[in-house]
Amino acid sequence: LAAAPHRPVILTWGLLGEGKGIEWGIEAMSLLRDLEVLPEYRIVGQTHPKVLEFEGERYRARLEHRVREFGVSDLVTFDARYMTTPALQRVVQQADIVLLPYDSRDQVTSGVLVEAVTAGKPIISTRFPHAVELLSGGMGVLVERGSAVDIADAVRAILTIPNRAAEMSALSLEAAPDLLWPAV
Repeated sequence: LAAAPHRPVILTWGLLGEGKGIEWGIEAMSLLRDLEVLPEYRIVGQTHPKVLEFEGERYRARLEHRVREFGVSDLVTFDARYMTTPALQRVVQQADIVLLPYDSRDQVTSGVLVEAVTAGKPIISTRFPHAVELLSGGMGVLVERGSAVDIADAVRAILTIPNRAAEMSALSLEAAPDLLWPAV
């Protein structure tokens, strides 16, 4: 009996709230059904405390509704647990691609972006100043805000073009030492 092929993991993590653009990542999954091995999109993180205080879990509920609406319940998982740093690092290490689909035009920088680079992960991100600067060297793919098609195309390219993911990872690991606190 042959082992099942590795199922690629696309990861978005951080505090959930409006402006994260996760809805576009969910929709993008519906456009990837043609891939030989279907990826899993993991959405990891608690709802932001301020969002929770004023809106409760409405945003997460809308995301879960979108998963059902696009018929991707088999491709998308949510993990709302609080994680220690070592636990989160293990989750990040399991990822094949990190997705930052931010909608917010006010996004300037991202700790998640730096963590993804230092973990050596290929990155797909919407255009915000820090992502444009950091990913211009080839360690990631920049996509338009609100474009599930762009996200799906980027995922497909990273997963299907030979050596693409490995090249992106190598570039990330090369850049990582300059982003760690001792260098900063």
